[in-house]
Amino acid sequence: MKFHLISLGCPKNTVDSEKLIGNLVSRGLVFSQNIADSELLLINTCGFIKDAKEESLGKIMEVLQLKKDNPKLKVIAFGCLIKRYFDTIKAEIPEIDHVFTFFTGSELDDFIKKPKKAKEVDSQEICGSSIRHLTPPHFGFLKIAEGCDNRCAYCAIPNIRGPFKSHPINKLLLETQNLVDSGAREIILIAQDTTNYGRDIAQKSLLPDLIKEISTFSAIKWIRLQYLHPKRLSPSVIDELFSIPKVLPYFDIPIQHVSDRLLTLMNRGVTKTHLSKLISHIRKNFSEGIIRTTIIIGFPGETRSDFDELISFIERRPFDRLGAFPYSSEEGTTAAKIHPKVPRNIKKERLDELMTLQGLIASERNQKLVGKTFELIVDSVEKDIIHGRTYGDSPEIDLGTSLPNDKQSKPGDFIKVKITAADSYDLTAEKVE
Repeated sequence: MKFHLISLGCPKNTVDSEKLIGNLVSRGLVFSQNIADSELLLINTCGFIKDAKEESLGKIMEVLQLKKDNPKLKVIAFGCLIKRYFDTIKAEIPEIDHVFTFFTGSELDDFIKKPKKAKEVDSQEICGSSIRHLTPPHFGFLKIAEGCDNRCAYCAIPNIRGPFKSHPINKLLLETQNLVDSGAREIILIAQDTTNYGRDIAQKSLLPDLIKEISTFSAIKWIRLQYLHPKRLSPSVIDELFSIPKVLPYFDIPIQHVSDRLLTLMNRGVTKTHLSKLISHIRKNFSEGIIRTTIIIGFPGETRSDFDELISFIERRPFDRLGAFPYSSEEGTTAAKIHPKVPRNIKKERLDELMTLQGLIASERNQKLVGKTFELIVDSVEKDIIHGRTYGDSPEIDLGTSLPNDKQSKPGDFIKVKITAADSYDLTAEKVE
């Protein structure tokens, strides 16, 4: 049986999908890059916010249209959206052949004739060289935990994914070895709250221990940390984590807002003063540090004064990379009950204003990179152009750097380049011999 998998949402979903593909292959199925020749089509959905839910539903309906031309096609939908709305989706979209919450593959055993030599593998344990179908081989996402305990007022993840649960270090080192065996030179640590790693196991953070172990892999050149909740960050924690060999000075710290009143309503567990201290410490002690953050615009009760405070903060303490999204009211969350709500048009106006400011800041900061030399990881090579990233850019969410094809470089190579031009969202470079 040939199958194809569509993975929606965040990199954490991508990791789950990669493992599931390996699980199904171990059960005798054959992965196909082509939907048209697949007999089984799986969709790993996202249910985080409104836009993500709409994308997932849209993809489901698009795929179901294919069944009209190919009645033998079986469609399976699973993941966060299904977890949140299982009964509704099962009742209202009966055309879906199977719906599961968090699908492991074993559910298919009843109607899959497995080869006698097929090996049983837990989908949470597999991430090997033969199953990197969704990510390029030269970098790998390492999901170090499931779920979340923070209970931020706006977030439905704890309701969907359950409490925070760290994966054992020995399991993660096995996965790291598998990623390395498949070609990874850059390892990106992800979780809903990376800084919380290990506290459910040892009542203290085991993140430094894990990173030190990962840094011993000779093939790994870059280690990137993402989703560092500021609540558990301090100057001393930052110094400990980012002094470990191979850890990039890339600080992904989602602040969400700076108004103390809103931070309290959001249940973020931090204050504006704490956020200021973290940023100041990074700027003072990591001269090459790149700070990325995310902002929520229009949280219930946000006033123009709150927004102006946010704008002022960003002007005084500019971020190198910033993403923002309008607040989405999610049922089952505390914030859904908070009033007054910010009108949609006001959220849009504030979002536009913030991103206009960030565009100017990013352009100014990126212009300062012109003339400087960096090490670049090559992501892809086209006929005339090489596409890559500096240490300050995470795949798919940050800047890309392009330069003329030298006819020698290939994906996964590290090359030295000099930045020749820059704007808000892209860099241009030339290779330095």
